[in-house]
Amino acid sequence: MTRTLAPVLALAAALAPAAAAAQGAPSGQAMALWQVLFERVGSESQMVLRFLAPGIAEGYGQEAALDDLDWLCDAHAVPLAATPYARADSVVVTLMDRPVPRGTTDSEATQFFGLYGIDAGACAPQEY
Repeated sequence: MTRTLAPVLALAAALAPAAAAAQGAPSGQAMALWQVLFERVGSESQMVLRFLAPGIAEGYGQEAALDDLDWLCDAHAVPLAATPYARADSVVVTLMDRPVPRGTTDSEATQFFGLYGIDAGACAPQEY
């Protein structure tokens, strides 16, 4: 039974700080972790961290979004990716003002996305 719980306990420990993601974000926006997904993209694995940030719908520019996305990746994806059960070749960080199901569109939602690789314990922005 302990072996079965090991991956769950490791992920829970790694994600505990993400529950209060707003603390420390460069913009000061209120944010909360909404989803963590693992996907296959071709032969590679991809971690997807999705955060709700209701305040980004108004008066929140692209520069602030990029700073927050970079910070969220460094603060949350890097520690998670260091666990043996959450290794990923790339990371997508999403900020959205309301829940939007993965893979769907919502013309009224405000969303920002960042794609990263993890190199030497830090997030490295990548082109889409």
